[in-house]
Amino acid sequence: VNSCRSLCCADISVSALLFLCQGTLAMLDWQDGSMGLSGEALLLDTVHVLLTLSSQIKESTLEMFLSRNFASWTNSAIHILESSSPSLKDSLNGNSSIVGRLLEYVYTHWEHPLDALRHQTKIIFRNLLQMHQLTLEGADSVSDPFFLELTKSVLLLEWHIKGKYICLGCLVECIGIEHILAIDKTIPSQILEVMGDQSLVPYASDLLETMFKNHRSHLKSQTVDSTWIGQWHETWVSPLLSILCEGSLDQKSYVIDYYLPKLLNYSPESLKYMVKILQTSIDAKTEQSLPSLGSCDSRGALGALMACLRTARAHGHLQSATDAWKNLVSSARVKQGLVHQHCQVRIDTLGLLCESNRSTEIVSTEEMEWIQFFITYNLNSQSPGVRQQICSLLKKLFCRIQESSQVLYKLQQSKSKHEPENELAKEEPSVSLQLYKNFMSSICNSLFEALFPGSSYSTRFSALTILGSIAEVFPVSEGRGQTVYQLSHDIDVDRFQILIECFTSTFEDVKTLAFDLLMKLSIAAVQFQDSEKLKGLFQAALELSTSTKPYDCVTASYLLSFLIWQDALPWSLSVATPQQDACGDGEKSAAVVERNTLMVIKCLMENLEEEVAQAENSLLQAAASFPMYGRVHCITGALQKLPLNSLQLVSEWRLLVEKLLSMSYRLSAVVSPVIQSSSPEGLIPMDTDSESASRLQVILKEIQPRDTNDYFNQAKILKECDSFDLEDLNISVSNIDTSAEIKGKEGKTCDVTAQMVLVCCWRSMKEVALLLGTLCQLLPMRSMPESSDGLLTEDQVKEIGDYFKQHLLQSRHRGAFELAYTGFVKLTEILNRCPNVSLQKLPEQWLWNVLEEIKSSDPSSKLCATRRSAGIPFYIQALLASEPKKGKMELLKITMKELISLAGPACDSQSTVPQVHALNILRALFRDTRLGENIIPYVADGAKVAILGFTSPVWAVRNSSTLLFSSLITRIFGVKRGKDELSKTNRMTGREFFSRFPELYPFLLKQLEAVASTVDSDLGQLDRHPSMFLLLLVLERLYPSPMDGTSSALSMAPFVPFIMRVATALLSWKSEKSSFSDHLSSGSPPLLLCH
Repeated sequence: VNSCRSLCCADISVSALLFLCQGTLAMLDWQDGSMGLSGEALLLDTVHVLLTLSSQIKESTLEMFLSRNFASWTNSAIHILESSSPSLKDSLNGNSSIVGRLLEYVYTHWEHPLDALRHQTKIIFRNLLQMHQLTLEGADSVSDPFFLELTKSVLLLEWHIKGKYICLGCLVECIGIEHILAIDKTIPSQILEVMGDQSLVPYASDLLETMFKNHRSHLKSQTVDSTWIGQWHETWVSPLLSILCEGSLDQKSYVIDYYLPKLLNYSPESLKYMVKILQTSIDAKTEQSLPSLGSCDSRGALGALMACLRTARAHGHLQSATDAWKNLVSSARVKQGLVHQHCQVRIDTLGLLCESNRSTEIVSTEEMEWIQFFITYNLNSQSPGVRQQICSLLKKLFCRIQESSQVLYKLQQSKSKHEPENELAKEEPSVSLQLYKNFMSSICNSLFEALFPGSSYSTRFSALTILGSIAEVFPVSEGRGQTVYQLSHDIDVDRFQILIECFTSTFEDVKTLAFDLLMKLSIAAVQFQDSEKLKGLFQAALELSTSTKPYDCVTASYLLSFLIWQDALPWSLSVATPQQDACGDGEKSAAVVERNTLMVIKCLMENLEEEVAQAENSLLQAAASFPMYGRVHCITGALQKLPLNSLQLVSEWRLLVEKLLSMSYRLSAVVSPVIQSSSPEGLIPMDTDSESASRLQVILKEIQPRDTNDYFNQAKILKECDSFDLEDLNISVSNIDTSAEIKGKEGKTCDVTAQMVLVCCWRSMKEVALLLGTLCQLLPMRSMPESSDGLLTEDQVKEIGDYFKQHLLQSRHRGAFELAYTGFVKLTEILNRCPNVSLQKLPEQWLWNVLEEIKSSDPSSKLCATRRSAGIPFYIQALLASEPKKGKMELLKITMKELISLAGPACDSQSTVPQVHALNILRALFRDTRLGENIIPYVADGAKVAILGFTSPVWAVRNSSTLLFSSLITRIFGVKRGKDELSKTNRMTGREFFSRFPELYPFLLKQLEAVASTVDSDLGQLDRHPSMFLLLLVLERLYPSPMDGTSSALSMAPFVPFIMRVATALLSWKSEKSSFSDHLSSGSPPLLLCH
């Protein structure tokens, strides 16, 4: 014990001290007071060390360990208090300084972003209550002043604070619910009102469950008969029914999903009470204006009834569907619910029919009729969420039919072996199976009828999704058991053609669903294969792949992907391939797919090579007649459908990959001048075609890049001599044609606008980037250059990386570098998992190179300093986000230090271009959710550079600082989900904010003091402090909490006098500065002043 005390008091690092405390708590025996008084002293020393560390540790990993140590310490304290000395009990009761500081720790961290840490605060709080109970030595907990005061303080908190639910739940477990309900009987209703906020729903439902369980146990113990159930229903069920009938849409949805199942699972007999109340409400108002039946905006009592019955059946509280129809709800009510104006009522009614806690429950004839009735009227739902729910529920029904049919088959077999006593018992399973088959055929007929030409997207989506579920649930049987239904038996030539025509839809979701369904029906589709027909489809796909309409190339890709899986590929593509050894059906099928894919890609490559050669002569002609991105898109689509890790024609694939890379770089070189232009949206490059060059000469002069980086060096004021001569501009523009005349396909003349050229170029860059990313992600790499395995060499990977670097750092068009970023992310993820050490180090080398280029501020640099640094933040973001999260994240740490250093105020002699780049990169990193809590330690430094950058005389720095500040506000306070600028969910107590970011306390106070002193000295200088507005934006989101102590070192009191002085000055300027003061007066003043 003495050695542990000496170690804990030694001068060692924070992390070492933390783990020493952890070892002390974990390894020593704290039970039964076996260590005596020295053990009690060690326990107190340990908690003092941990409390000291709590103000020093800010890294999320160490914070997690610290919270676990506090939880472990409270557990040890509970063990030792059971047989401790009176002095220790005095040191650890609820009114002691140690418990007070631990409660402050709980109040500070119960809203922490880490779920695990919030869970630890719950354990700590519960243990603190138990510790105080042990110090009472048998006294009444309910009347104890500590518990009474703590309960009142917690109830005073606002309901948007998650910690309130955690603490109330612990208090209910400790002192019971009666005392809390005596203070306010409306607490159940208040909690239910909060359940419209998704972030609070789990906490609210858990608290309600704890409360109604405790209340039921208390009432049951107080009375002998069952009269208590009425009081319990009035307290917990009646508010629930009120929300289900009259609450908002979100409230109803979350209450049904989270609270209602818990209530029914604990008290199944409450279902009859709910149904009785709701049926009475419906019957009482049916003859009036029918408000209880609901409308398109309200579910009414009918919706509440269906929701309760659906939940009860899904959780097994209804014995069978027949009981529900006969005893609880009439058939007329069910049909009424299936065609209700409110979509959720229809969904709940459908769920009542489809869901069951037993997967083998027989589907009744009445249910099948209602399902058929529902499908007739609900395929064309405009809400994506409703469509998804309908498809999901119907899939559950199909699974029930499949599972129950297997039971019926077994029953039929057993009856055939043992002759039944009468004929009726023998026919029952076969009758049910035939009903199933007829029902499924009827459903499929309705779905294919809905796929008529011109049907809406929503109808096609629903029909194809349901058909796909049917094909999945009832697979094609190949001698493996019996299946009650097979979709392939109901597919004929006309229906096959309907599915093929779905590829022509302008919506890719429809194409994807149709393709997946055809793949599931591939065996049935063999009978419809016709060599001439497939050849026509192939030619159509080739023509669509070069269409000027972007969605046509997607159609071509799906058509080609479908044809690749067919044995009867057009004879024109059949080339001599090496004979394969005899193999099984599965291997033969894979070989055919690989051969077909290889031939299709070769065909596309040949066409693409010719088109790139023509584009090198005339990019305008390419944009008008044969945009190349379609071919590349089809190649990528074909590769994605092929298992590239088990190829047989490896040597041919290697040659093809080399050609693909070469062609990609060549295509990129053709279109990159437009994408990397300073103004890609209006540039038509000079063509070598003399016919079009003369007409474009004037346009090229007008769109010469006018922007330079000179304005980053110093602040400039626009003078009269710098302004444009509008008259000269109008004269010049009137003589310019906005398009060029080009001979398109079939010799027709068409106009080529700058937008057409730009679309052709950026889509080509996009497809090339996605193709390269796909190659890196799917193709195996060679372990050695001369090895026979793998398709990509190390040099090829490096070339791809250099390509992405060039285009991410130099492209100006957002669409181009955003898609290049997608491909680059795939590359970096592969490199970090690659066993080759030299490839593993490539991301680190690329990162250092670009940071050095940013710091150098070379005037000849091609980095884009406008357009929010264009692709530079994306480049660095991809390199850092792909770093393994389980490691130490050294790249992130070093990069953040470099960027924060660059983003700080620059000297007058230095260029501000690196500062602008650093601010833009920081903004992207703080917005990246993949970095998670690893980015939080740098938030304080980021806020400092953003606020200081807002005072820069250079506009580019101020602009980037503003964007960075906006990202930081979102990162700190969360995404604003409502229109209220001061939403309760986007605020934080002053203690919590400054505990998480203690460096900001002196910084914000000093900045605010400077602003206030300037306001006092000379009112005319107010506009020279734009950072004042940023300071107020932060402070208005902070508020004091009833749980705040008066002795906190991070008190908000020092800020109040300065805010009062600034506010007084601003309000006195209301007449002169109306726009600013109106904003201040119309919005709420800082919440700090409101309290």
